[in-house]
Amino acid sequence: MRISTTMQYTNSLSYIKNSNSKVDEKATKYNSGLKFQSAGEDPSGMASKVKYEGAIAAYKQYIEAGGIANNSLSEEETALSSMWDTLSSVHSRLQQCVNGSNDSSSLKALSAEIAQLRDHLFDLMNTQNTEGEYIFTGAQSDIETYTLTSTGKYVCQADGSTRGVVVAPSVKTQVSDSGLDIFENCKTAYSMTVDTSNSISEFVRSEITSYGTFNSLFEKYYSSATGANNTLTINLDGSGNFTLYAPDGTTVIDSGEVDSSTSINKIAVRGMEFTISDATATGDIKFSLDKPETENMLNILTDIVAVIDDESVSNVDKVAAITKCQVDVEIALAHYDSYRGQIGARQNAITNVLNANESLSAIKVESKANVSEVDAFDAASELIRAQNQLTVSRQIYSMLNKQSLFDFI
Repeated sequence: MRISTTMQYTNSLSYIKNSNSKVDEKATKYNSGLKFQSAGEDPSGMASKVKYEGAIAAYKQYIEAGGIANNSLSEEETALSSMWDTLSSVHSRLQQCVNGSNDSSSLKALSAEIAQLRDHLFDLMNTQNTEGEYIFTGAQSDIETYTLTSTGKYVCQADGSTRGVVVAPSVKTQVSDSGLDIFENCKTAYSMTVDTSNSISEFVRSEITSYGTFNSLFEKYYSSATGANNTLTINLDGSGNFTLYAPDGTTVIDSGEVDSSTSINKIAVRGMEFTISDATATGDIKFSLDKPETENMLNILTDIVAVIDDESVSNVDKVAAITKCQVDVEIALAHYDSYRGQIGARQNAITNVLNANESLSAIKVESKANVSEVDAFDAASELIRAQNQLTVSRQIYSMLNKQSLFDFI
């Protein structure tokens, strides 16, 4: 094979070009921090990189959704907490109302304050978030949760639906509660009704004096079955004694004597009090355990304000109505508090999920880096090596440029 001067130059230029290409390649990796720029350079690596990038983007979205969910639940919890405080104030005012030292002006002042607290409760039930949505309405969040009708009644417009947010690949968290469940489906105090058509003529009135004791009786003997008999009977034997019978008419629940120590004859039994005109009456007093009801606190407070302000209502009946309203408020406080607990549980769950998401996202980021990113020290070493090769190639070319094959002839 013949070696010519031109061949030497060509080979030297080829070495310089290759060295330049390597320097460019190593410099690109060093500057970008990436092992490859296109799928052609590393098909498998690019596929893994795309997979990890998708997973990282998904976890980023989950983290953002979790933050939104936490904000929504915080708004709801704050509103319910304020409602709880408001109802606690109502309960205190109701206790003041049964104080025997109150005159009519004091009662009116207390009823006015209860009405103001009711209005504040109404405002809280219509709480809106930063986007102007009513948080307790449900799907139709542009509609007020409660509205006041021309008849003076508060009507719930919530549709019963809730909203959820996906905070992890297989985790969807509820971020809202319907006012229909929280406010409308709140039970009221148990009650009973005397059947005056089947009671003795000496019967005067009845009331529940101890709801705790009466509730135990109610829960044991009330049946929600269709056509069930929920009528209890008090039998008077004519000698001042009574016996309380279960709905079957034979099972004895309790017995005792008519209290005639005052001018009023009373039968006190299982949290109930029945007043009769004659302690020696003979016959039966029949009363029914009423079907449990639900009602929103706005209407309950409106009704009690009307009773307190009505001067035609006797003091005894007012106290009975206020006592029942106190129990209604206590039930609502426990009901609202249970939803606050549920919200807290959801927030804790979201926090745990978000922590897990951040850890998993960090793992995906590290895995992506292992696949697609170069080590900075290795990249720097490779770049220096390529630059040295280029320098040597140029030096060789410079030396060859000064030589000729004629020098060896």
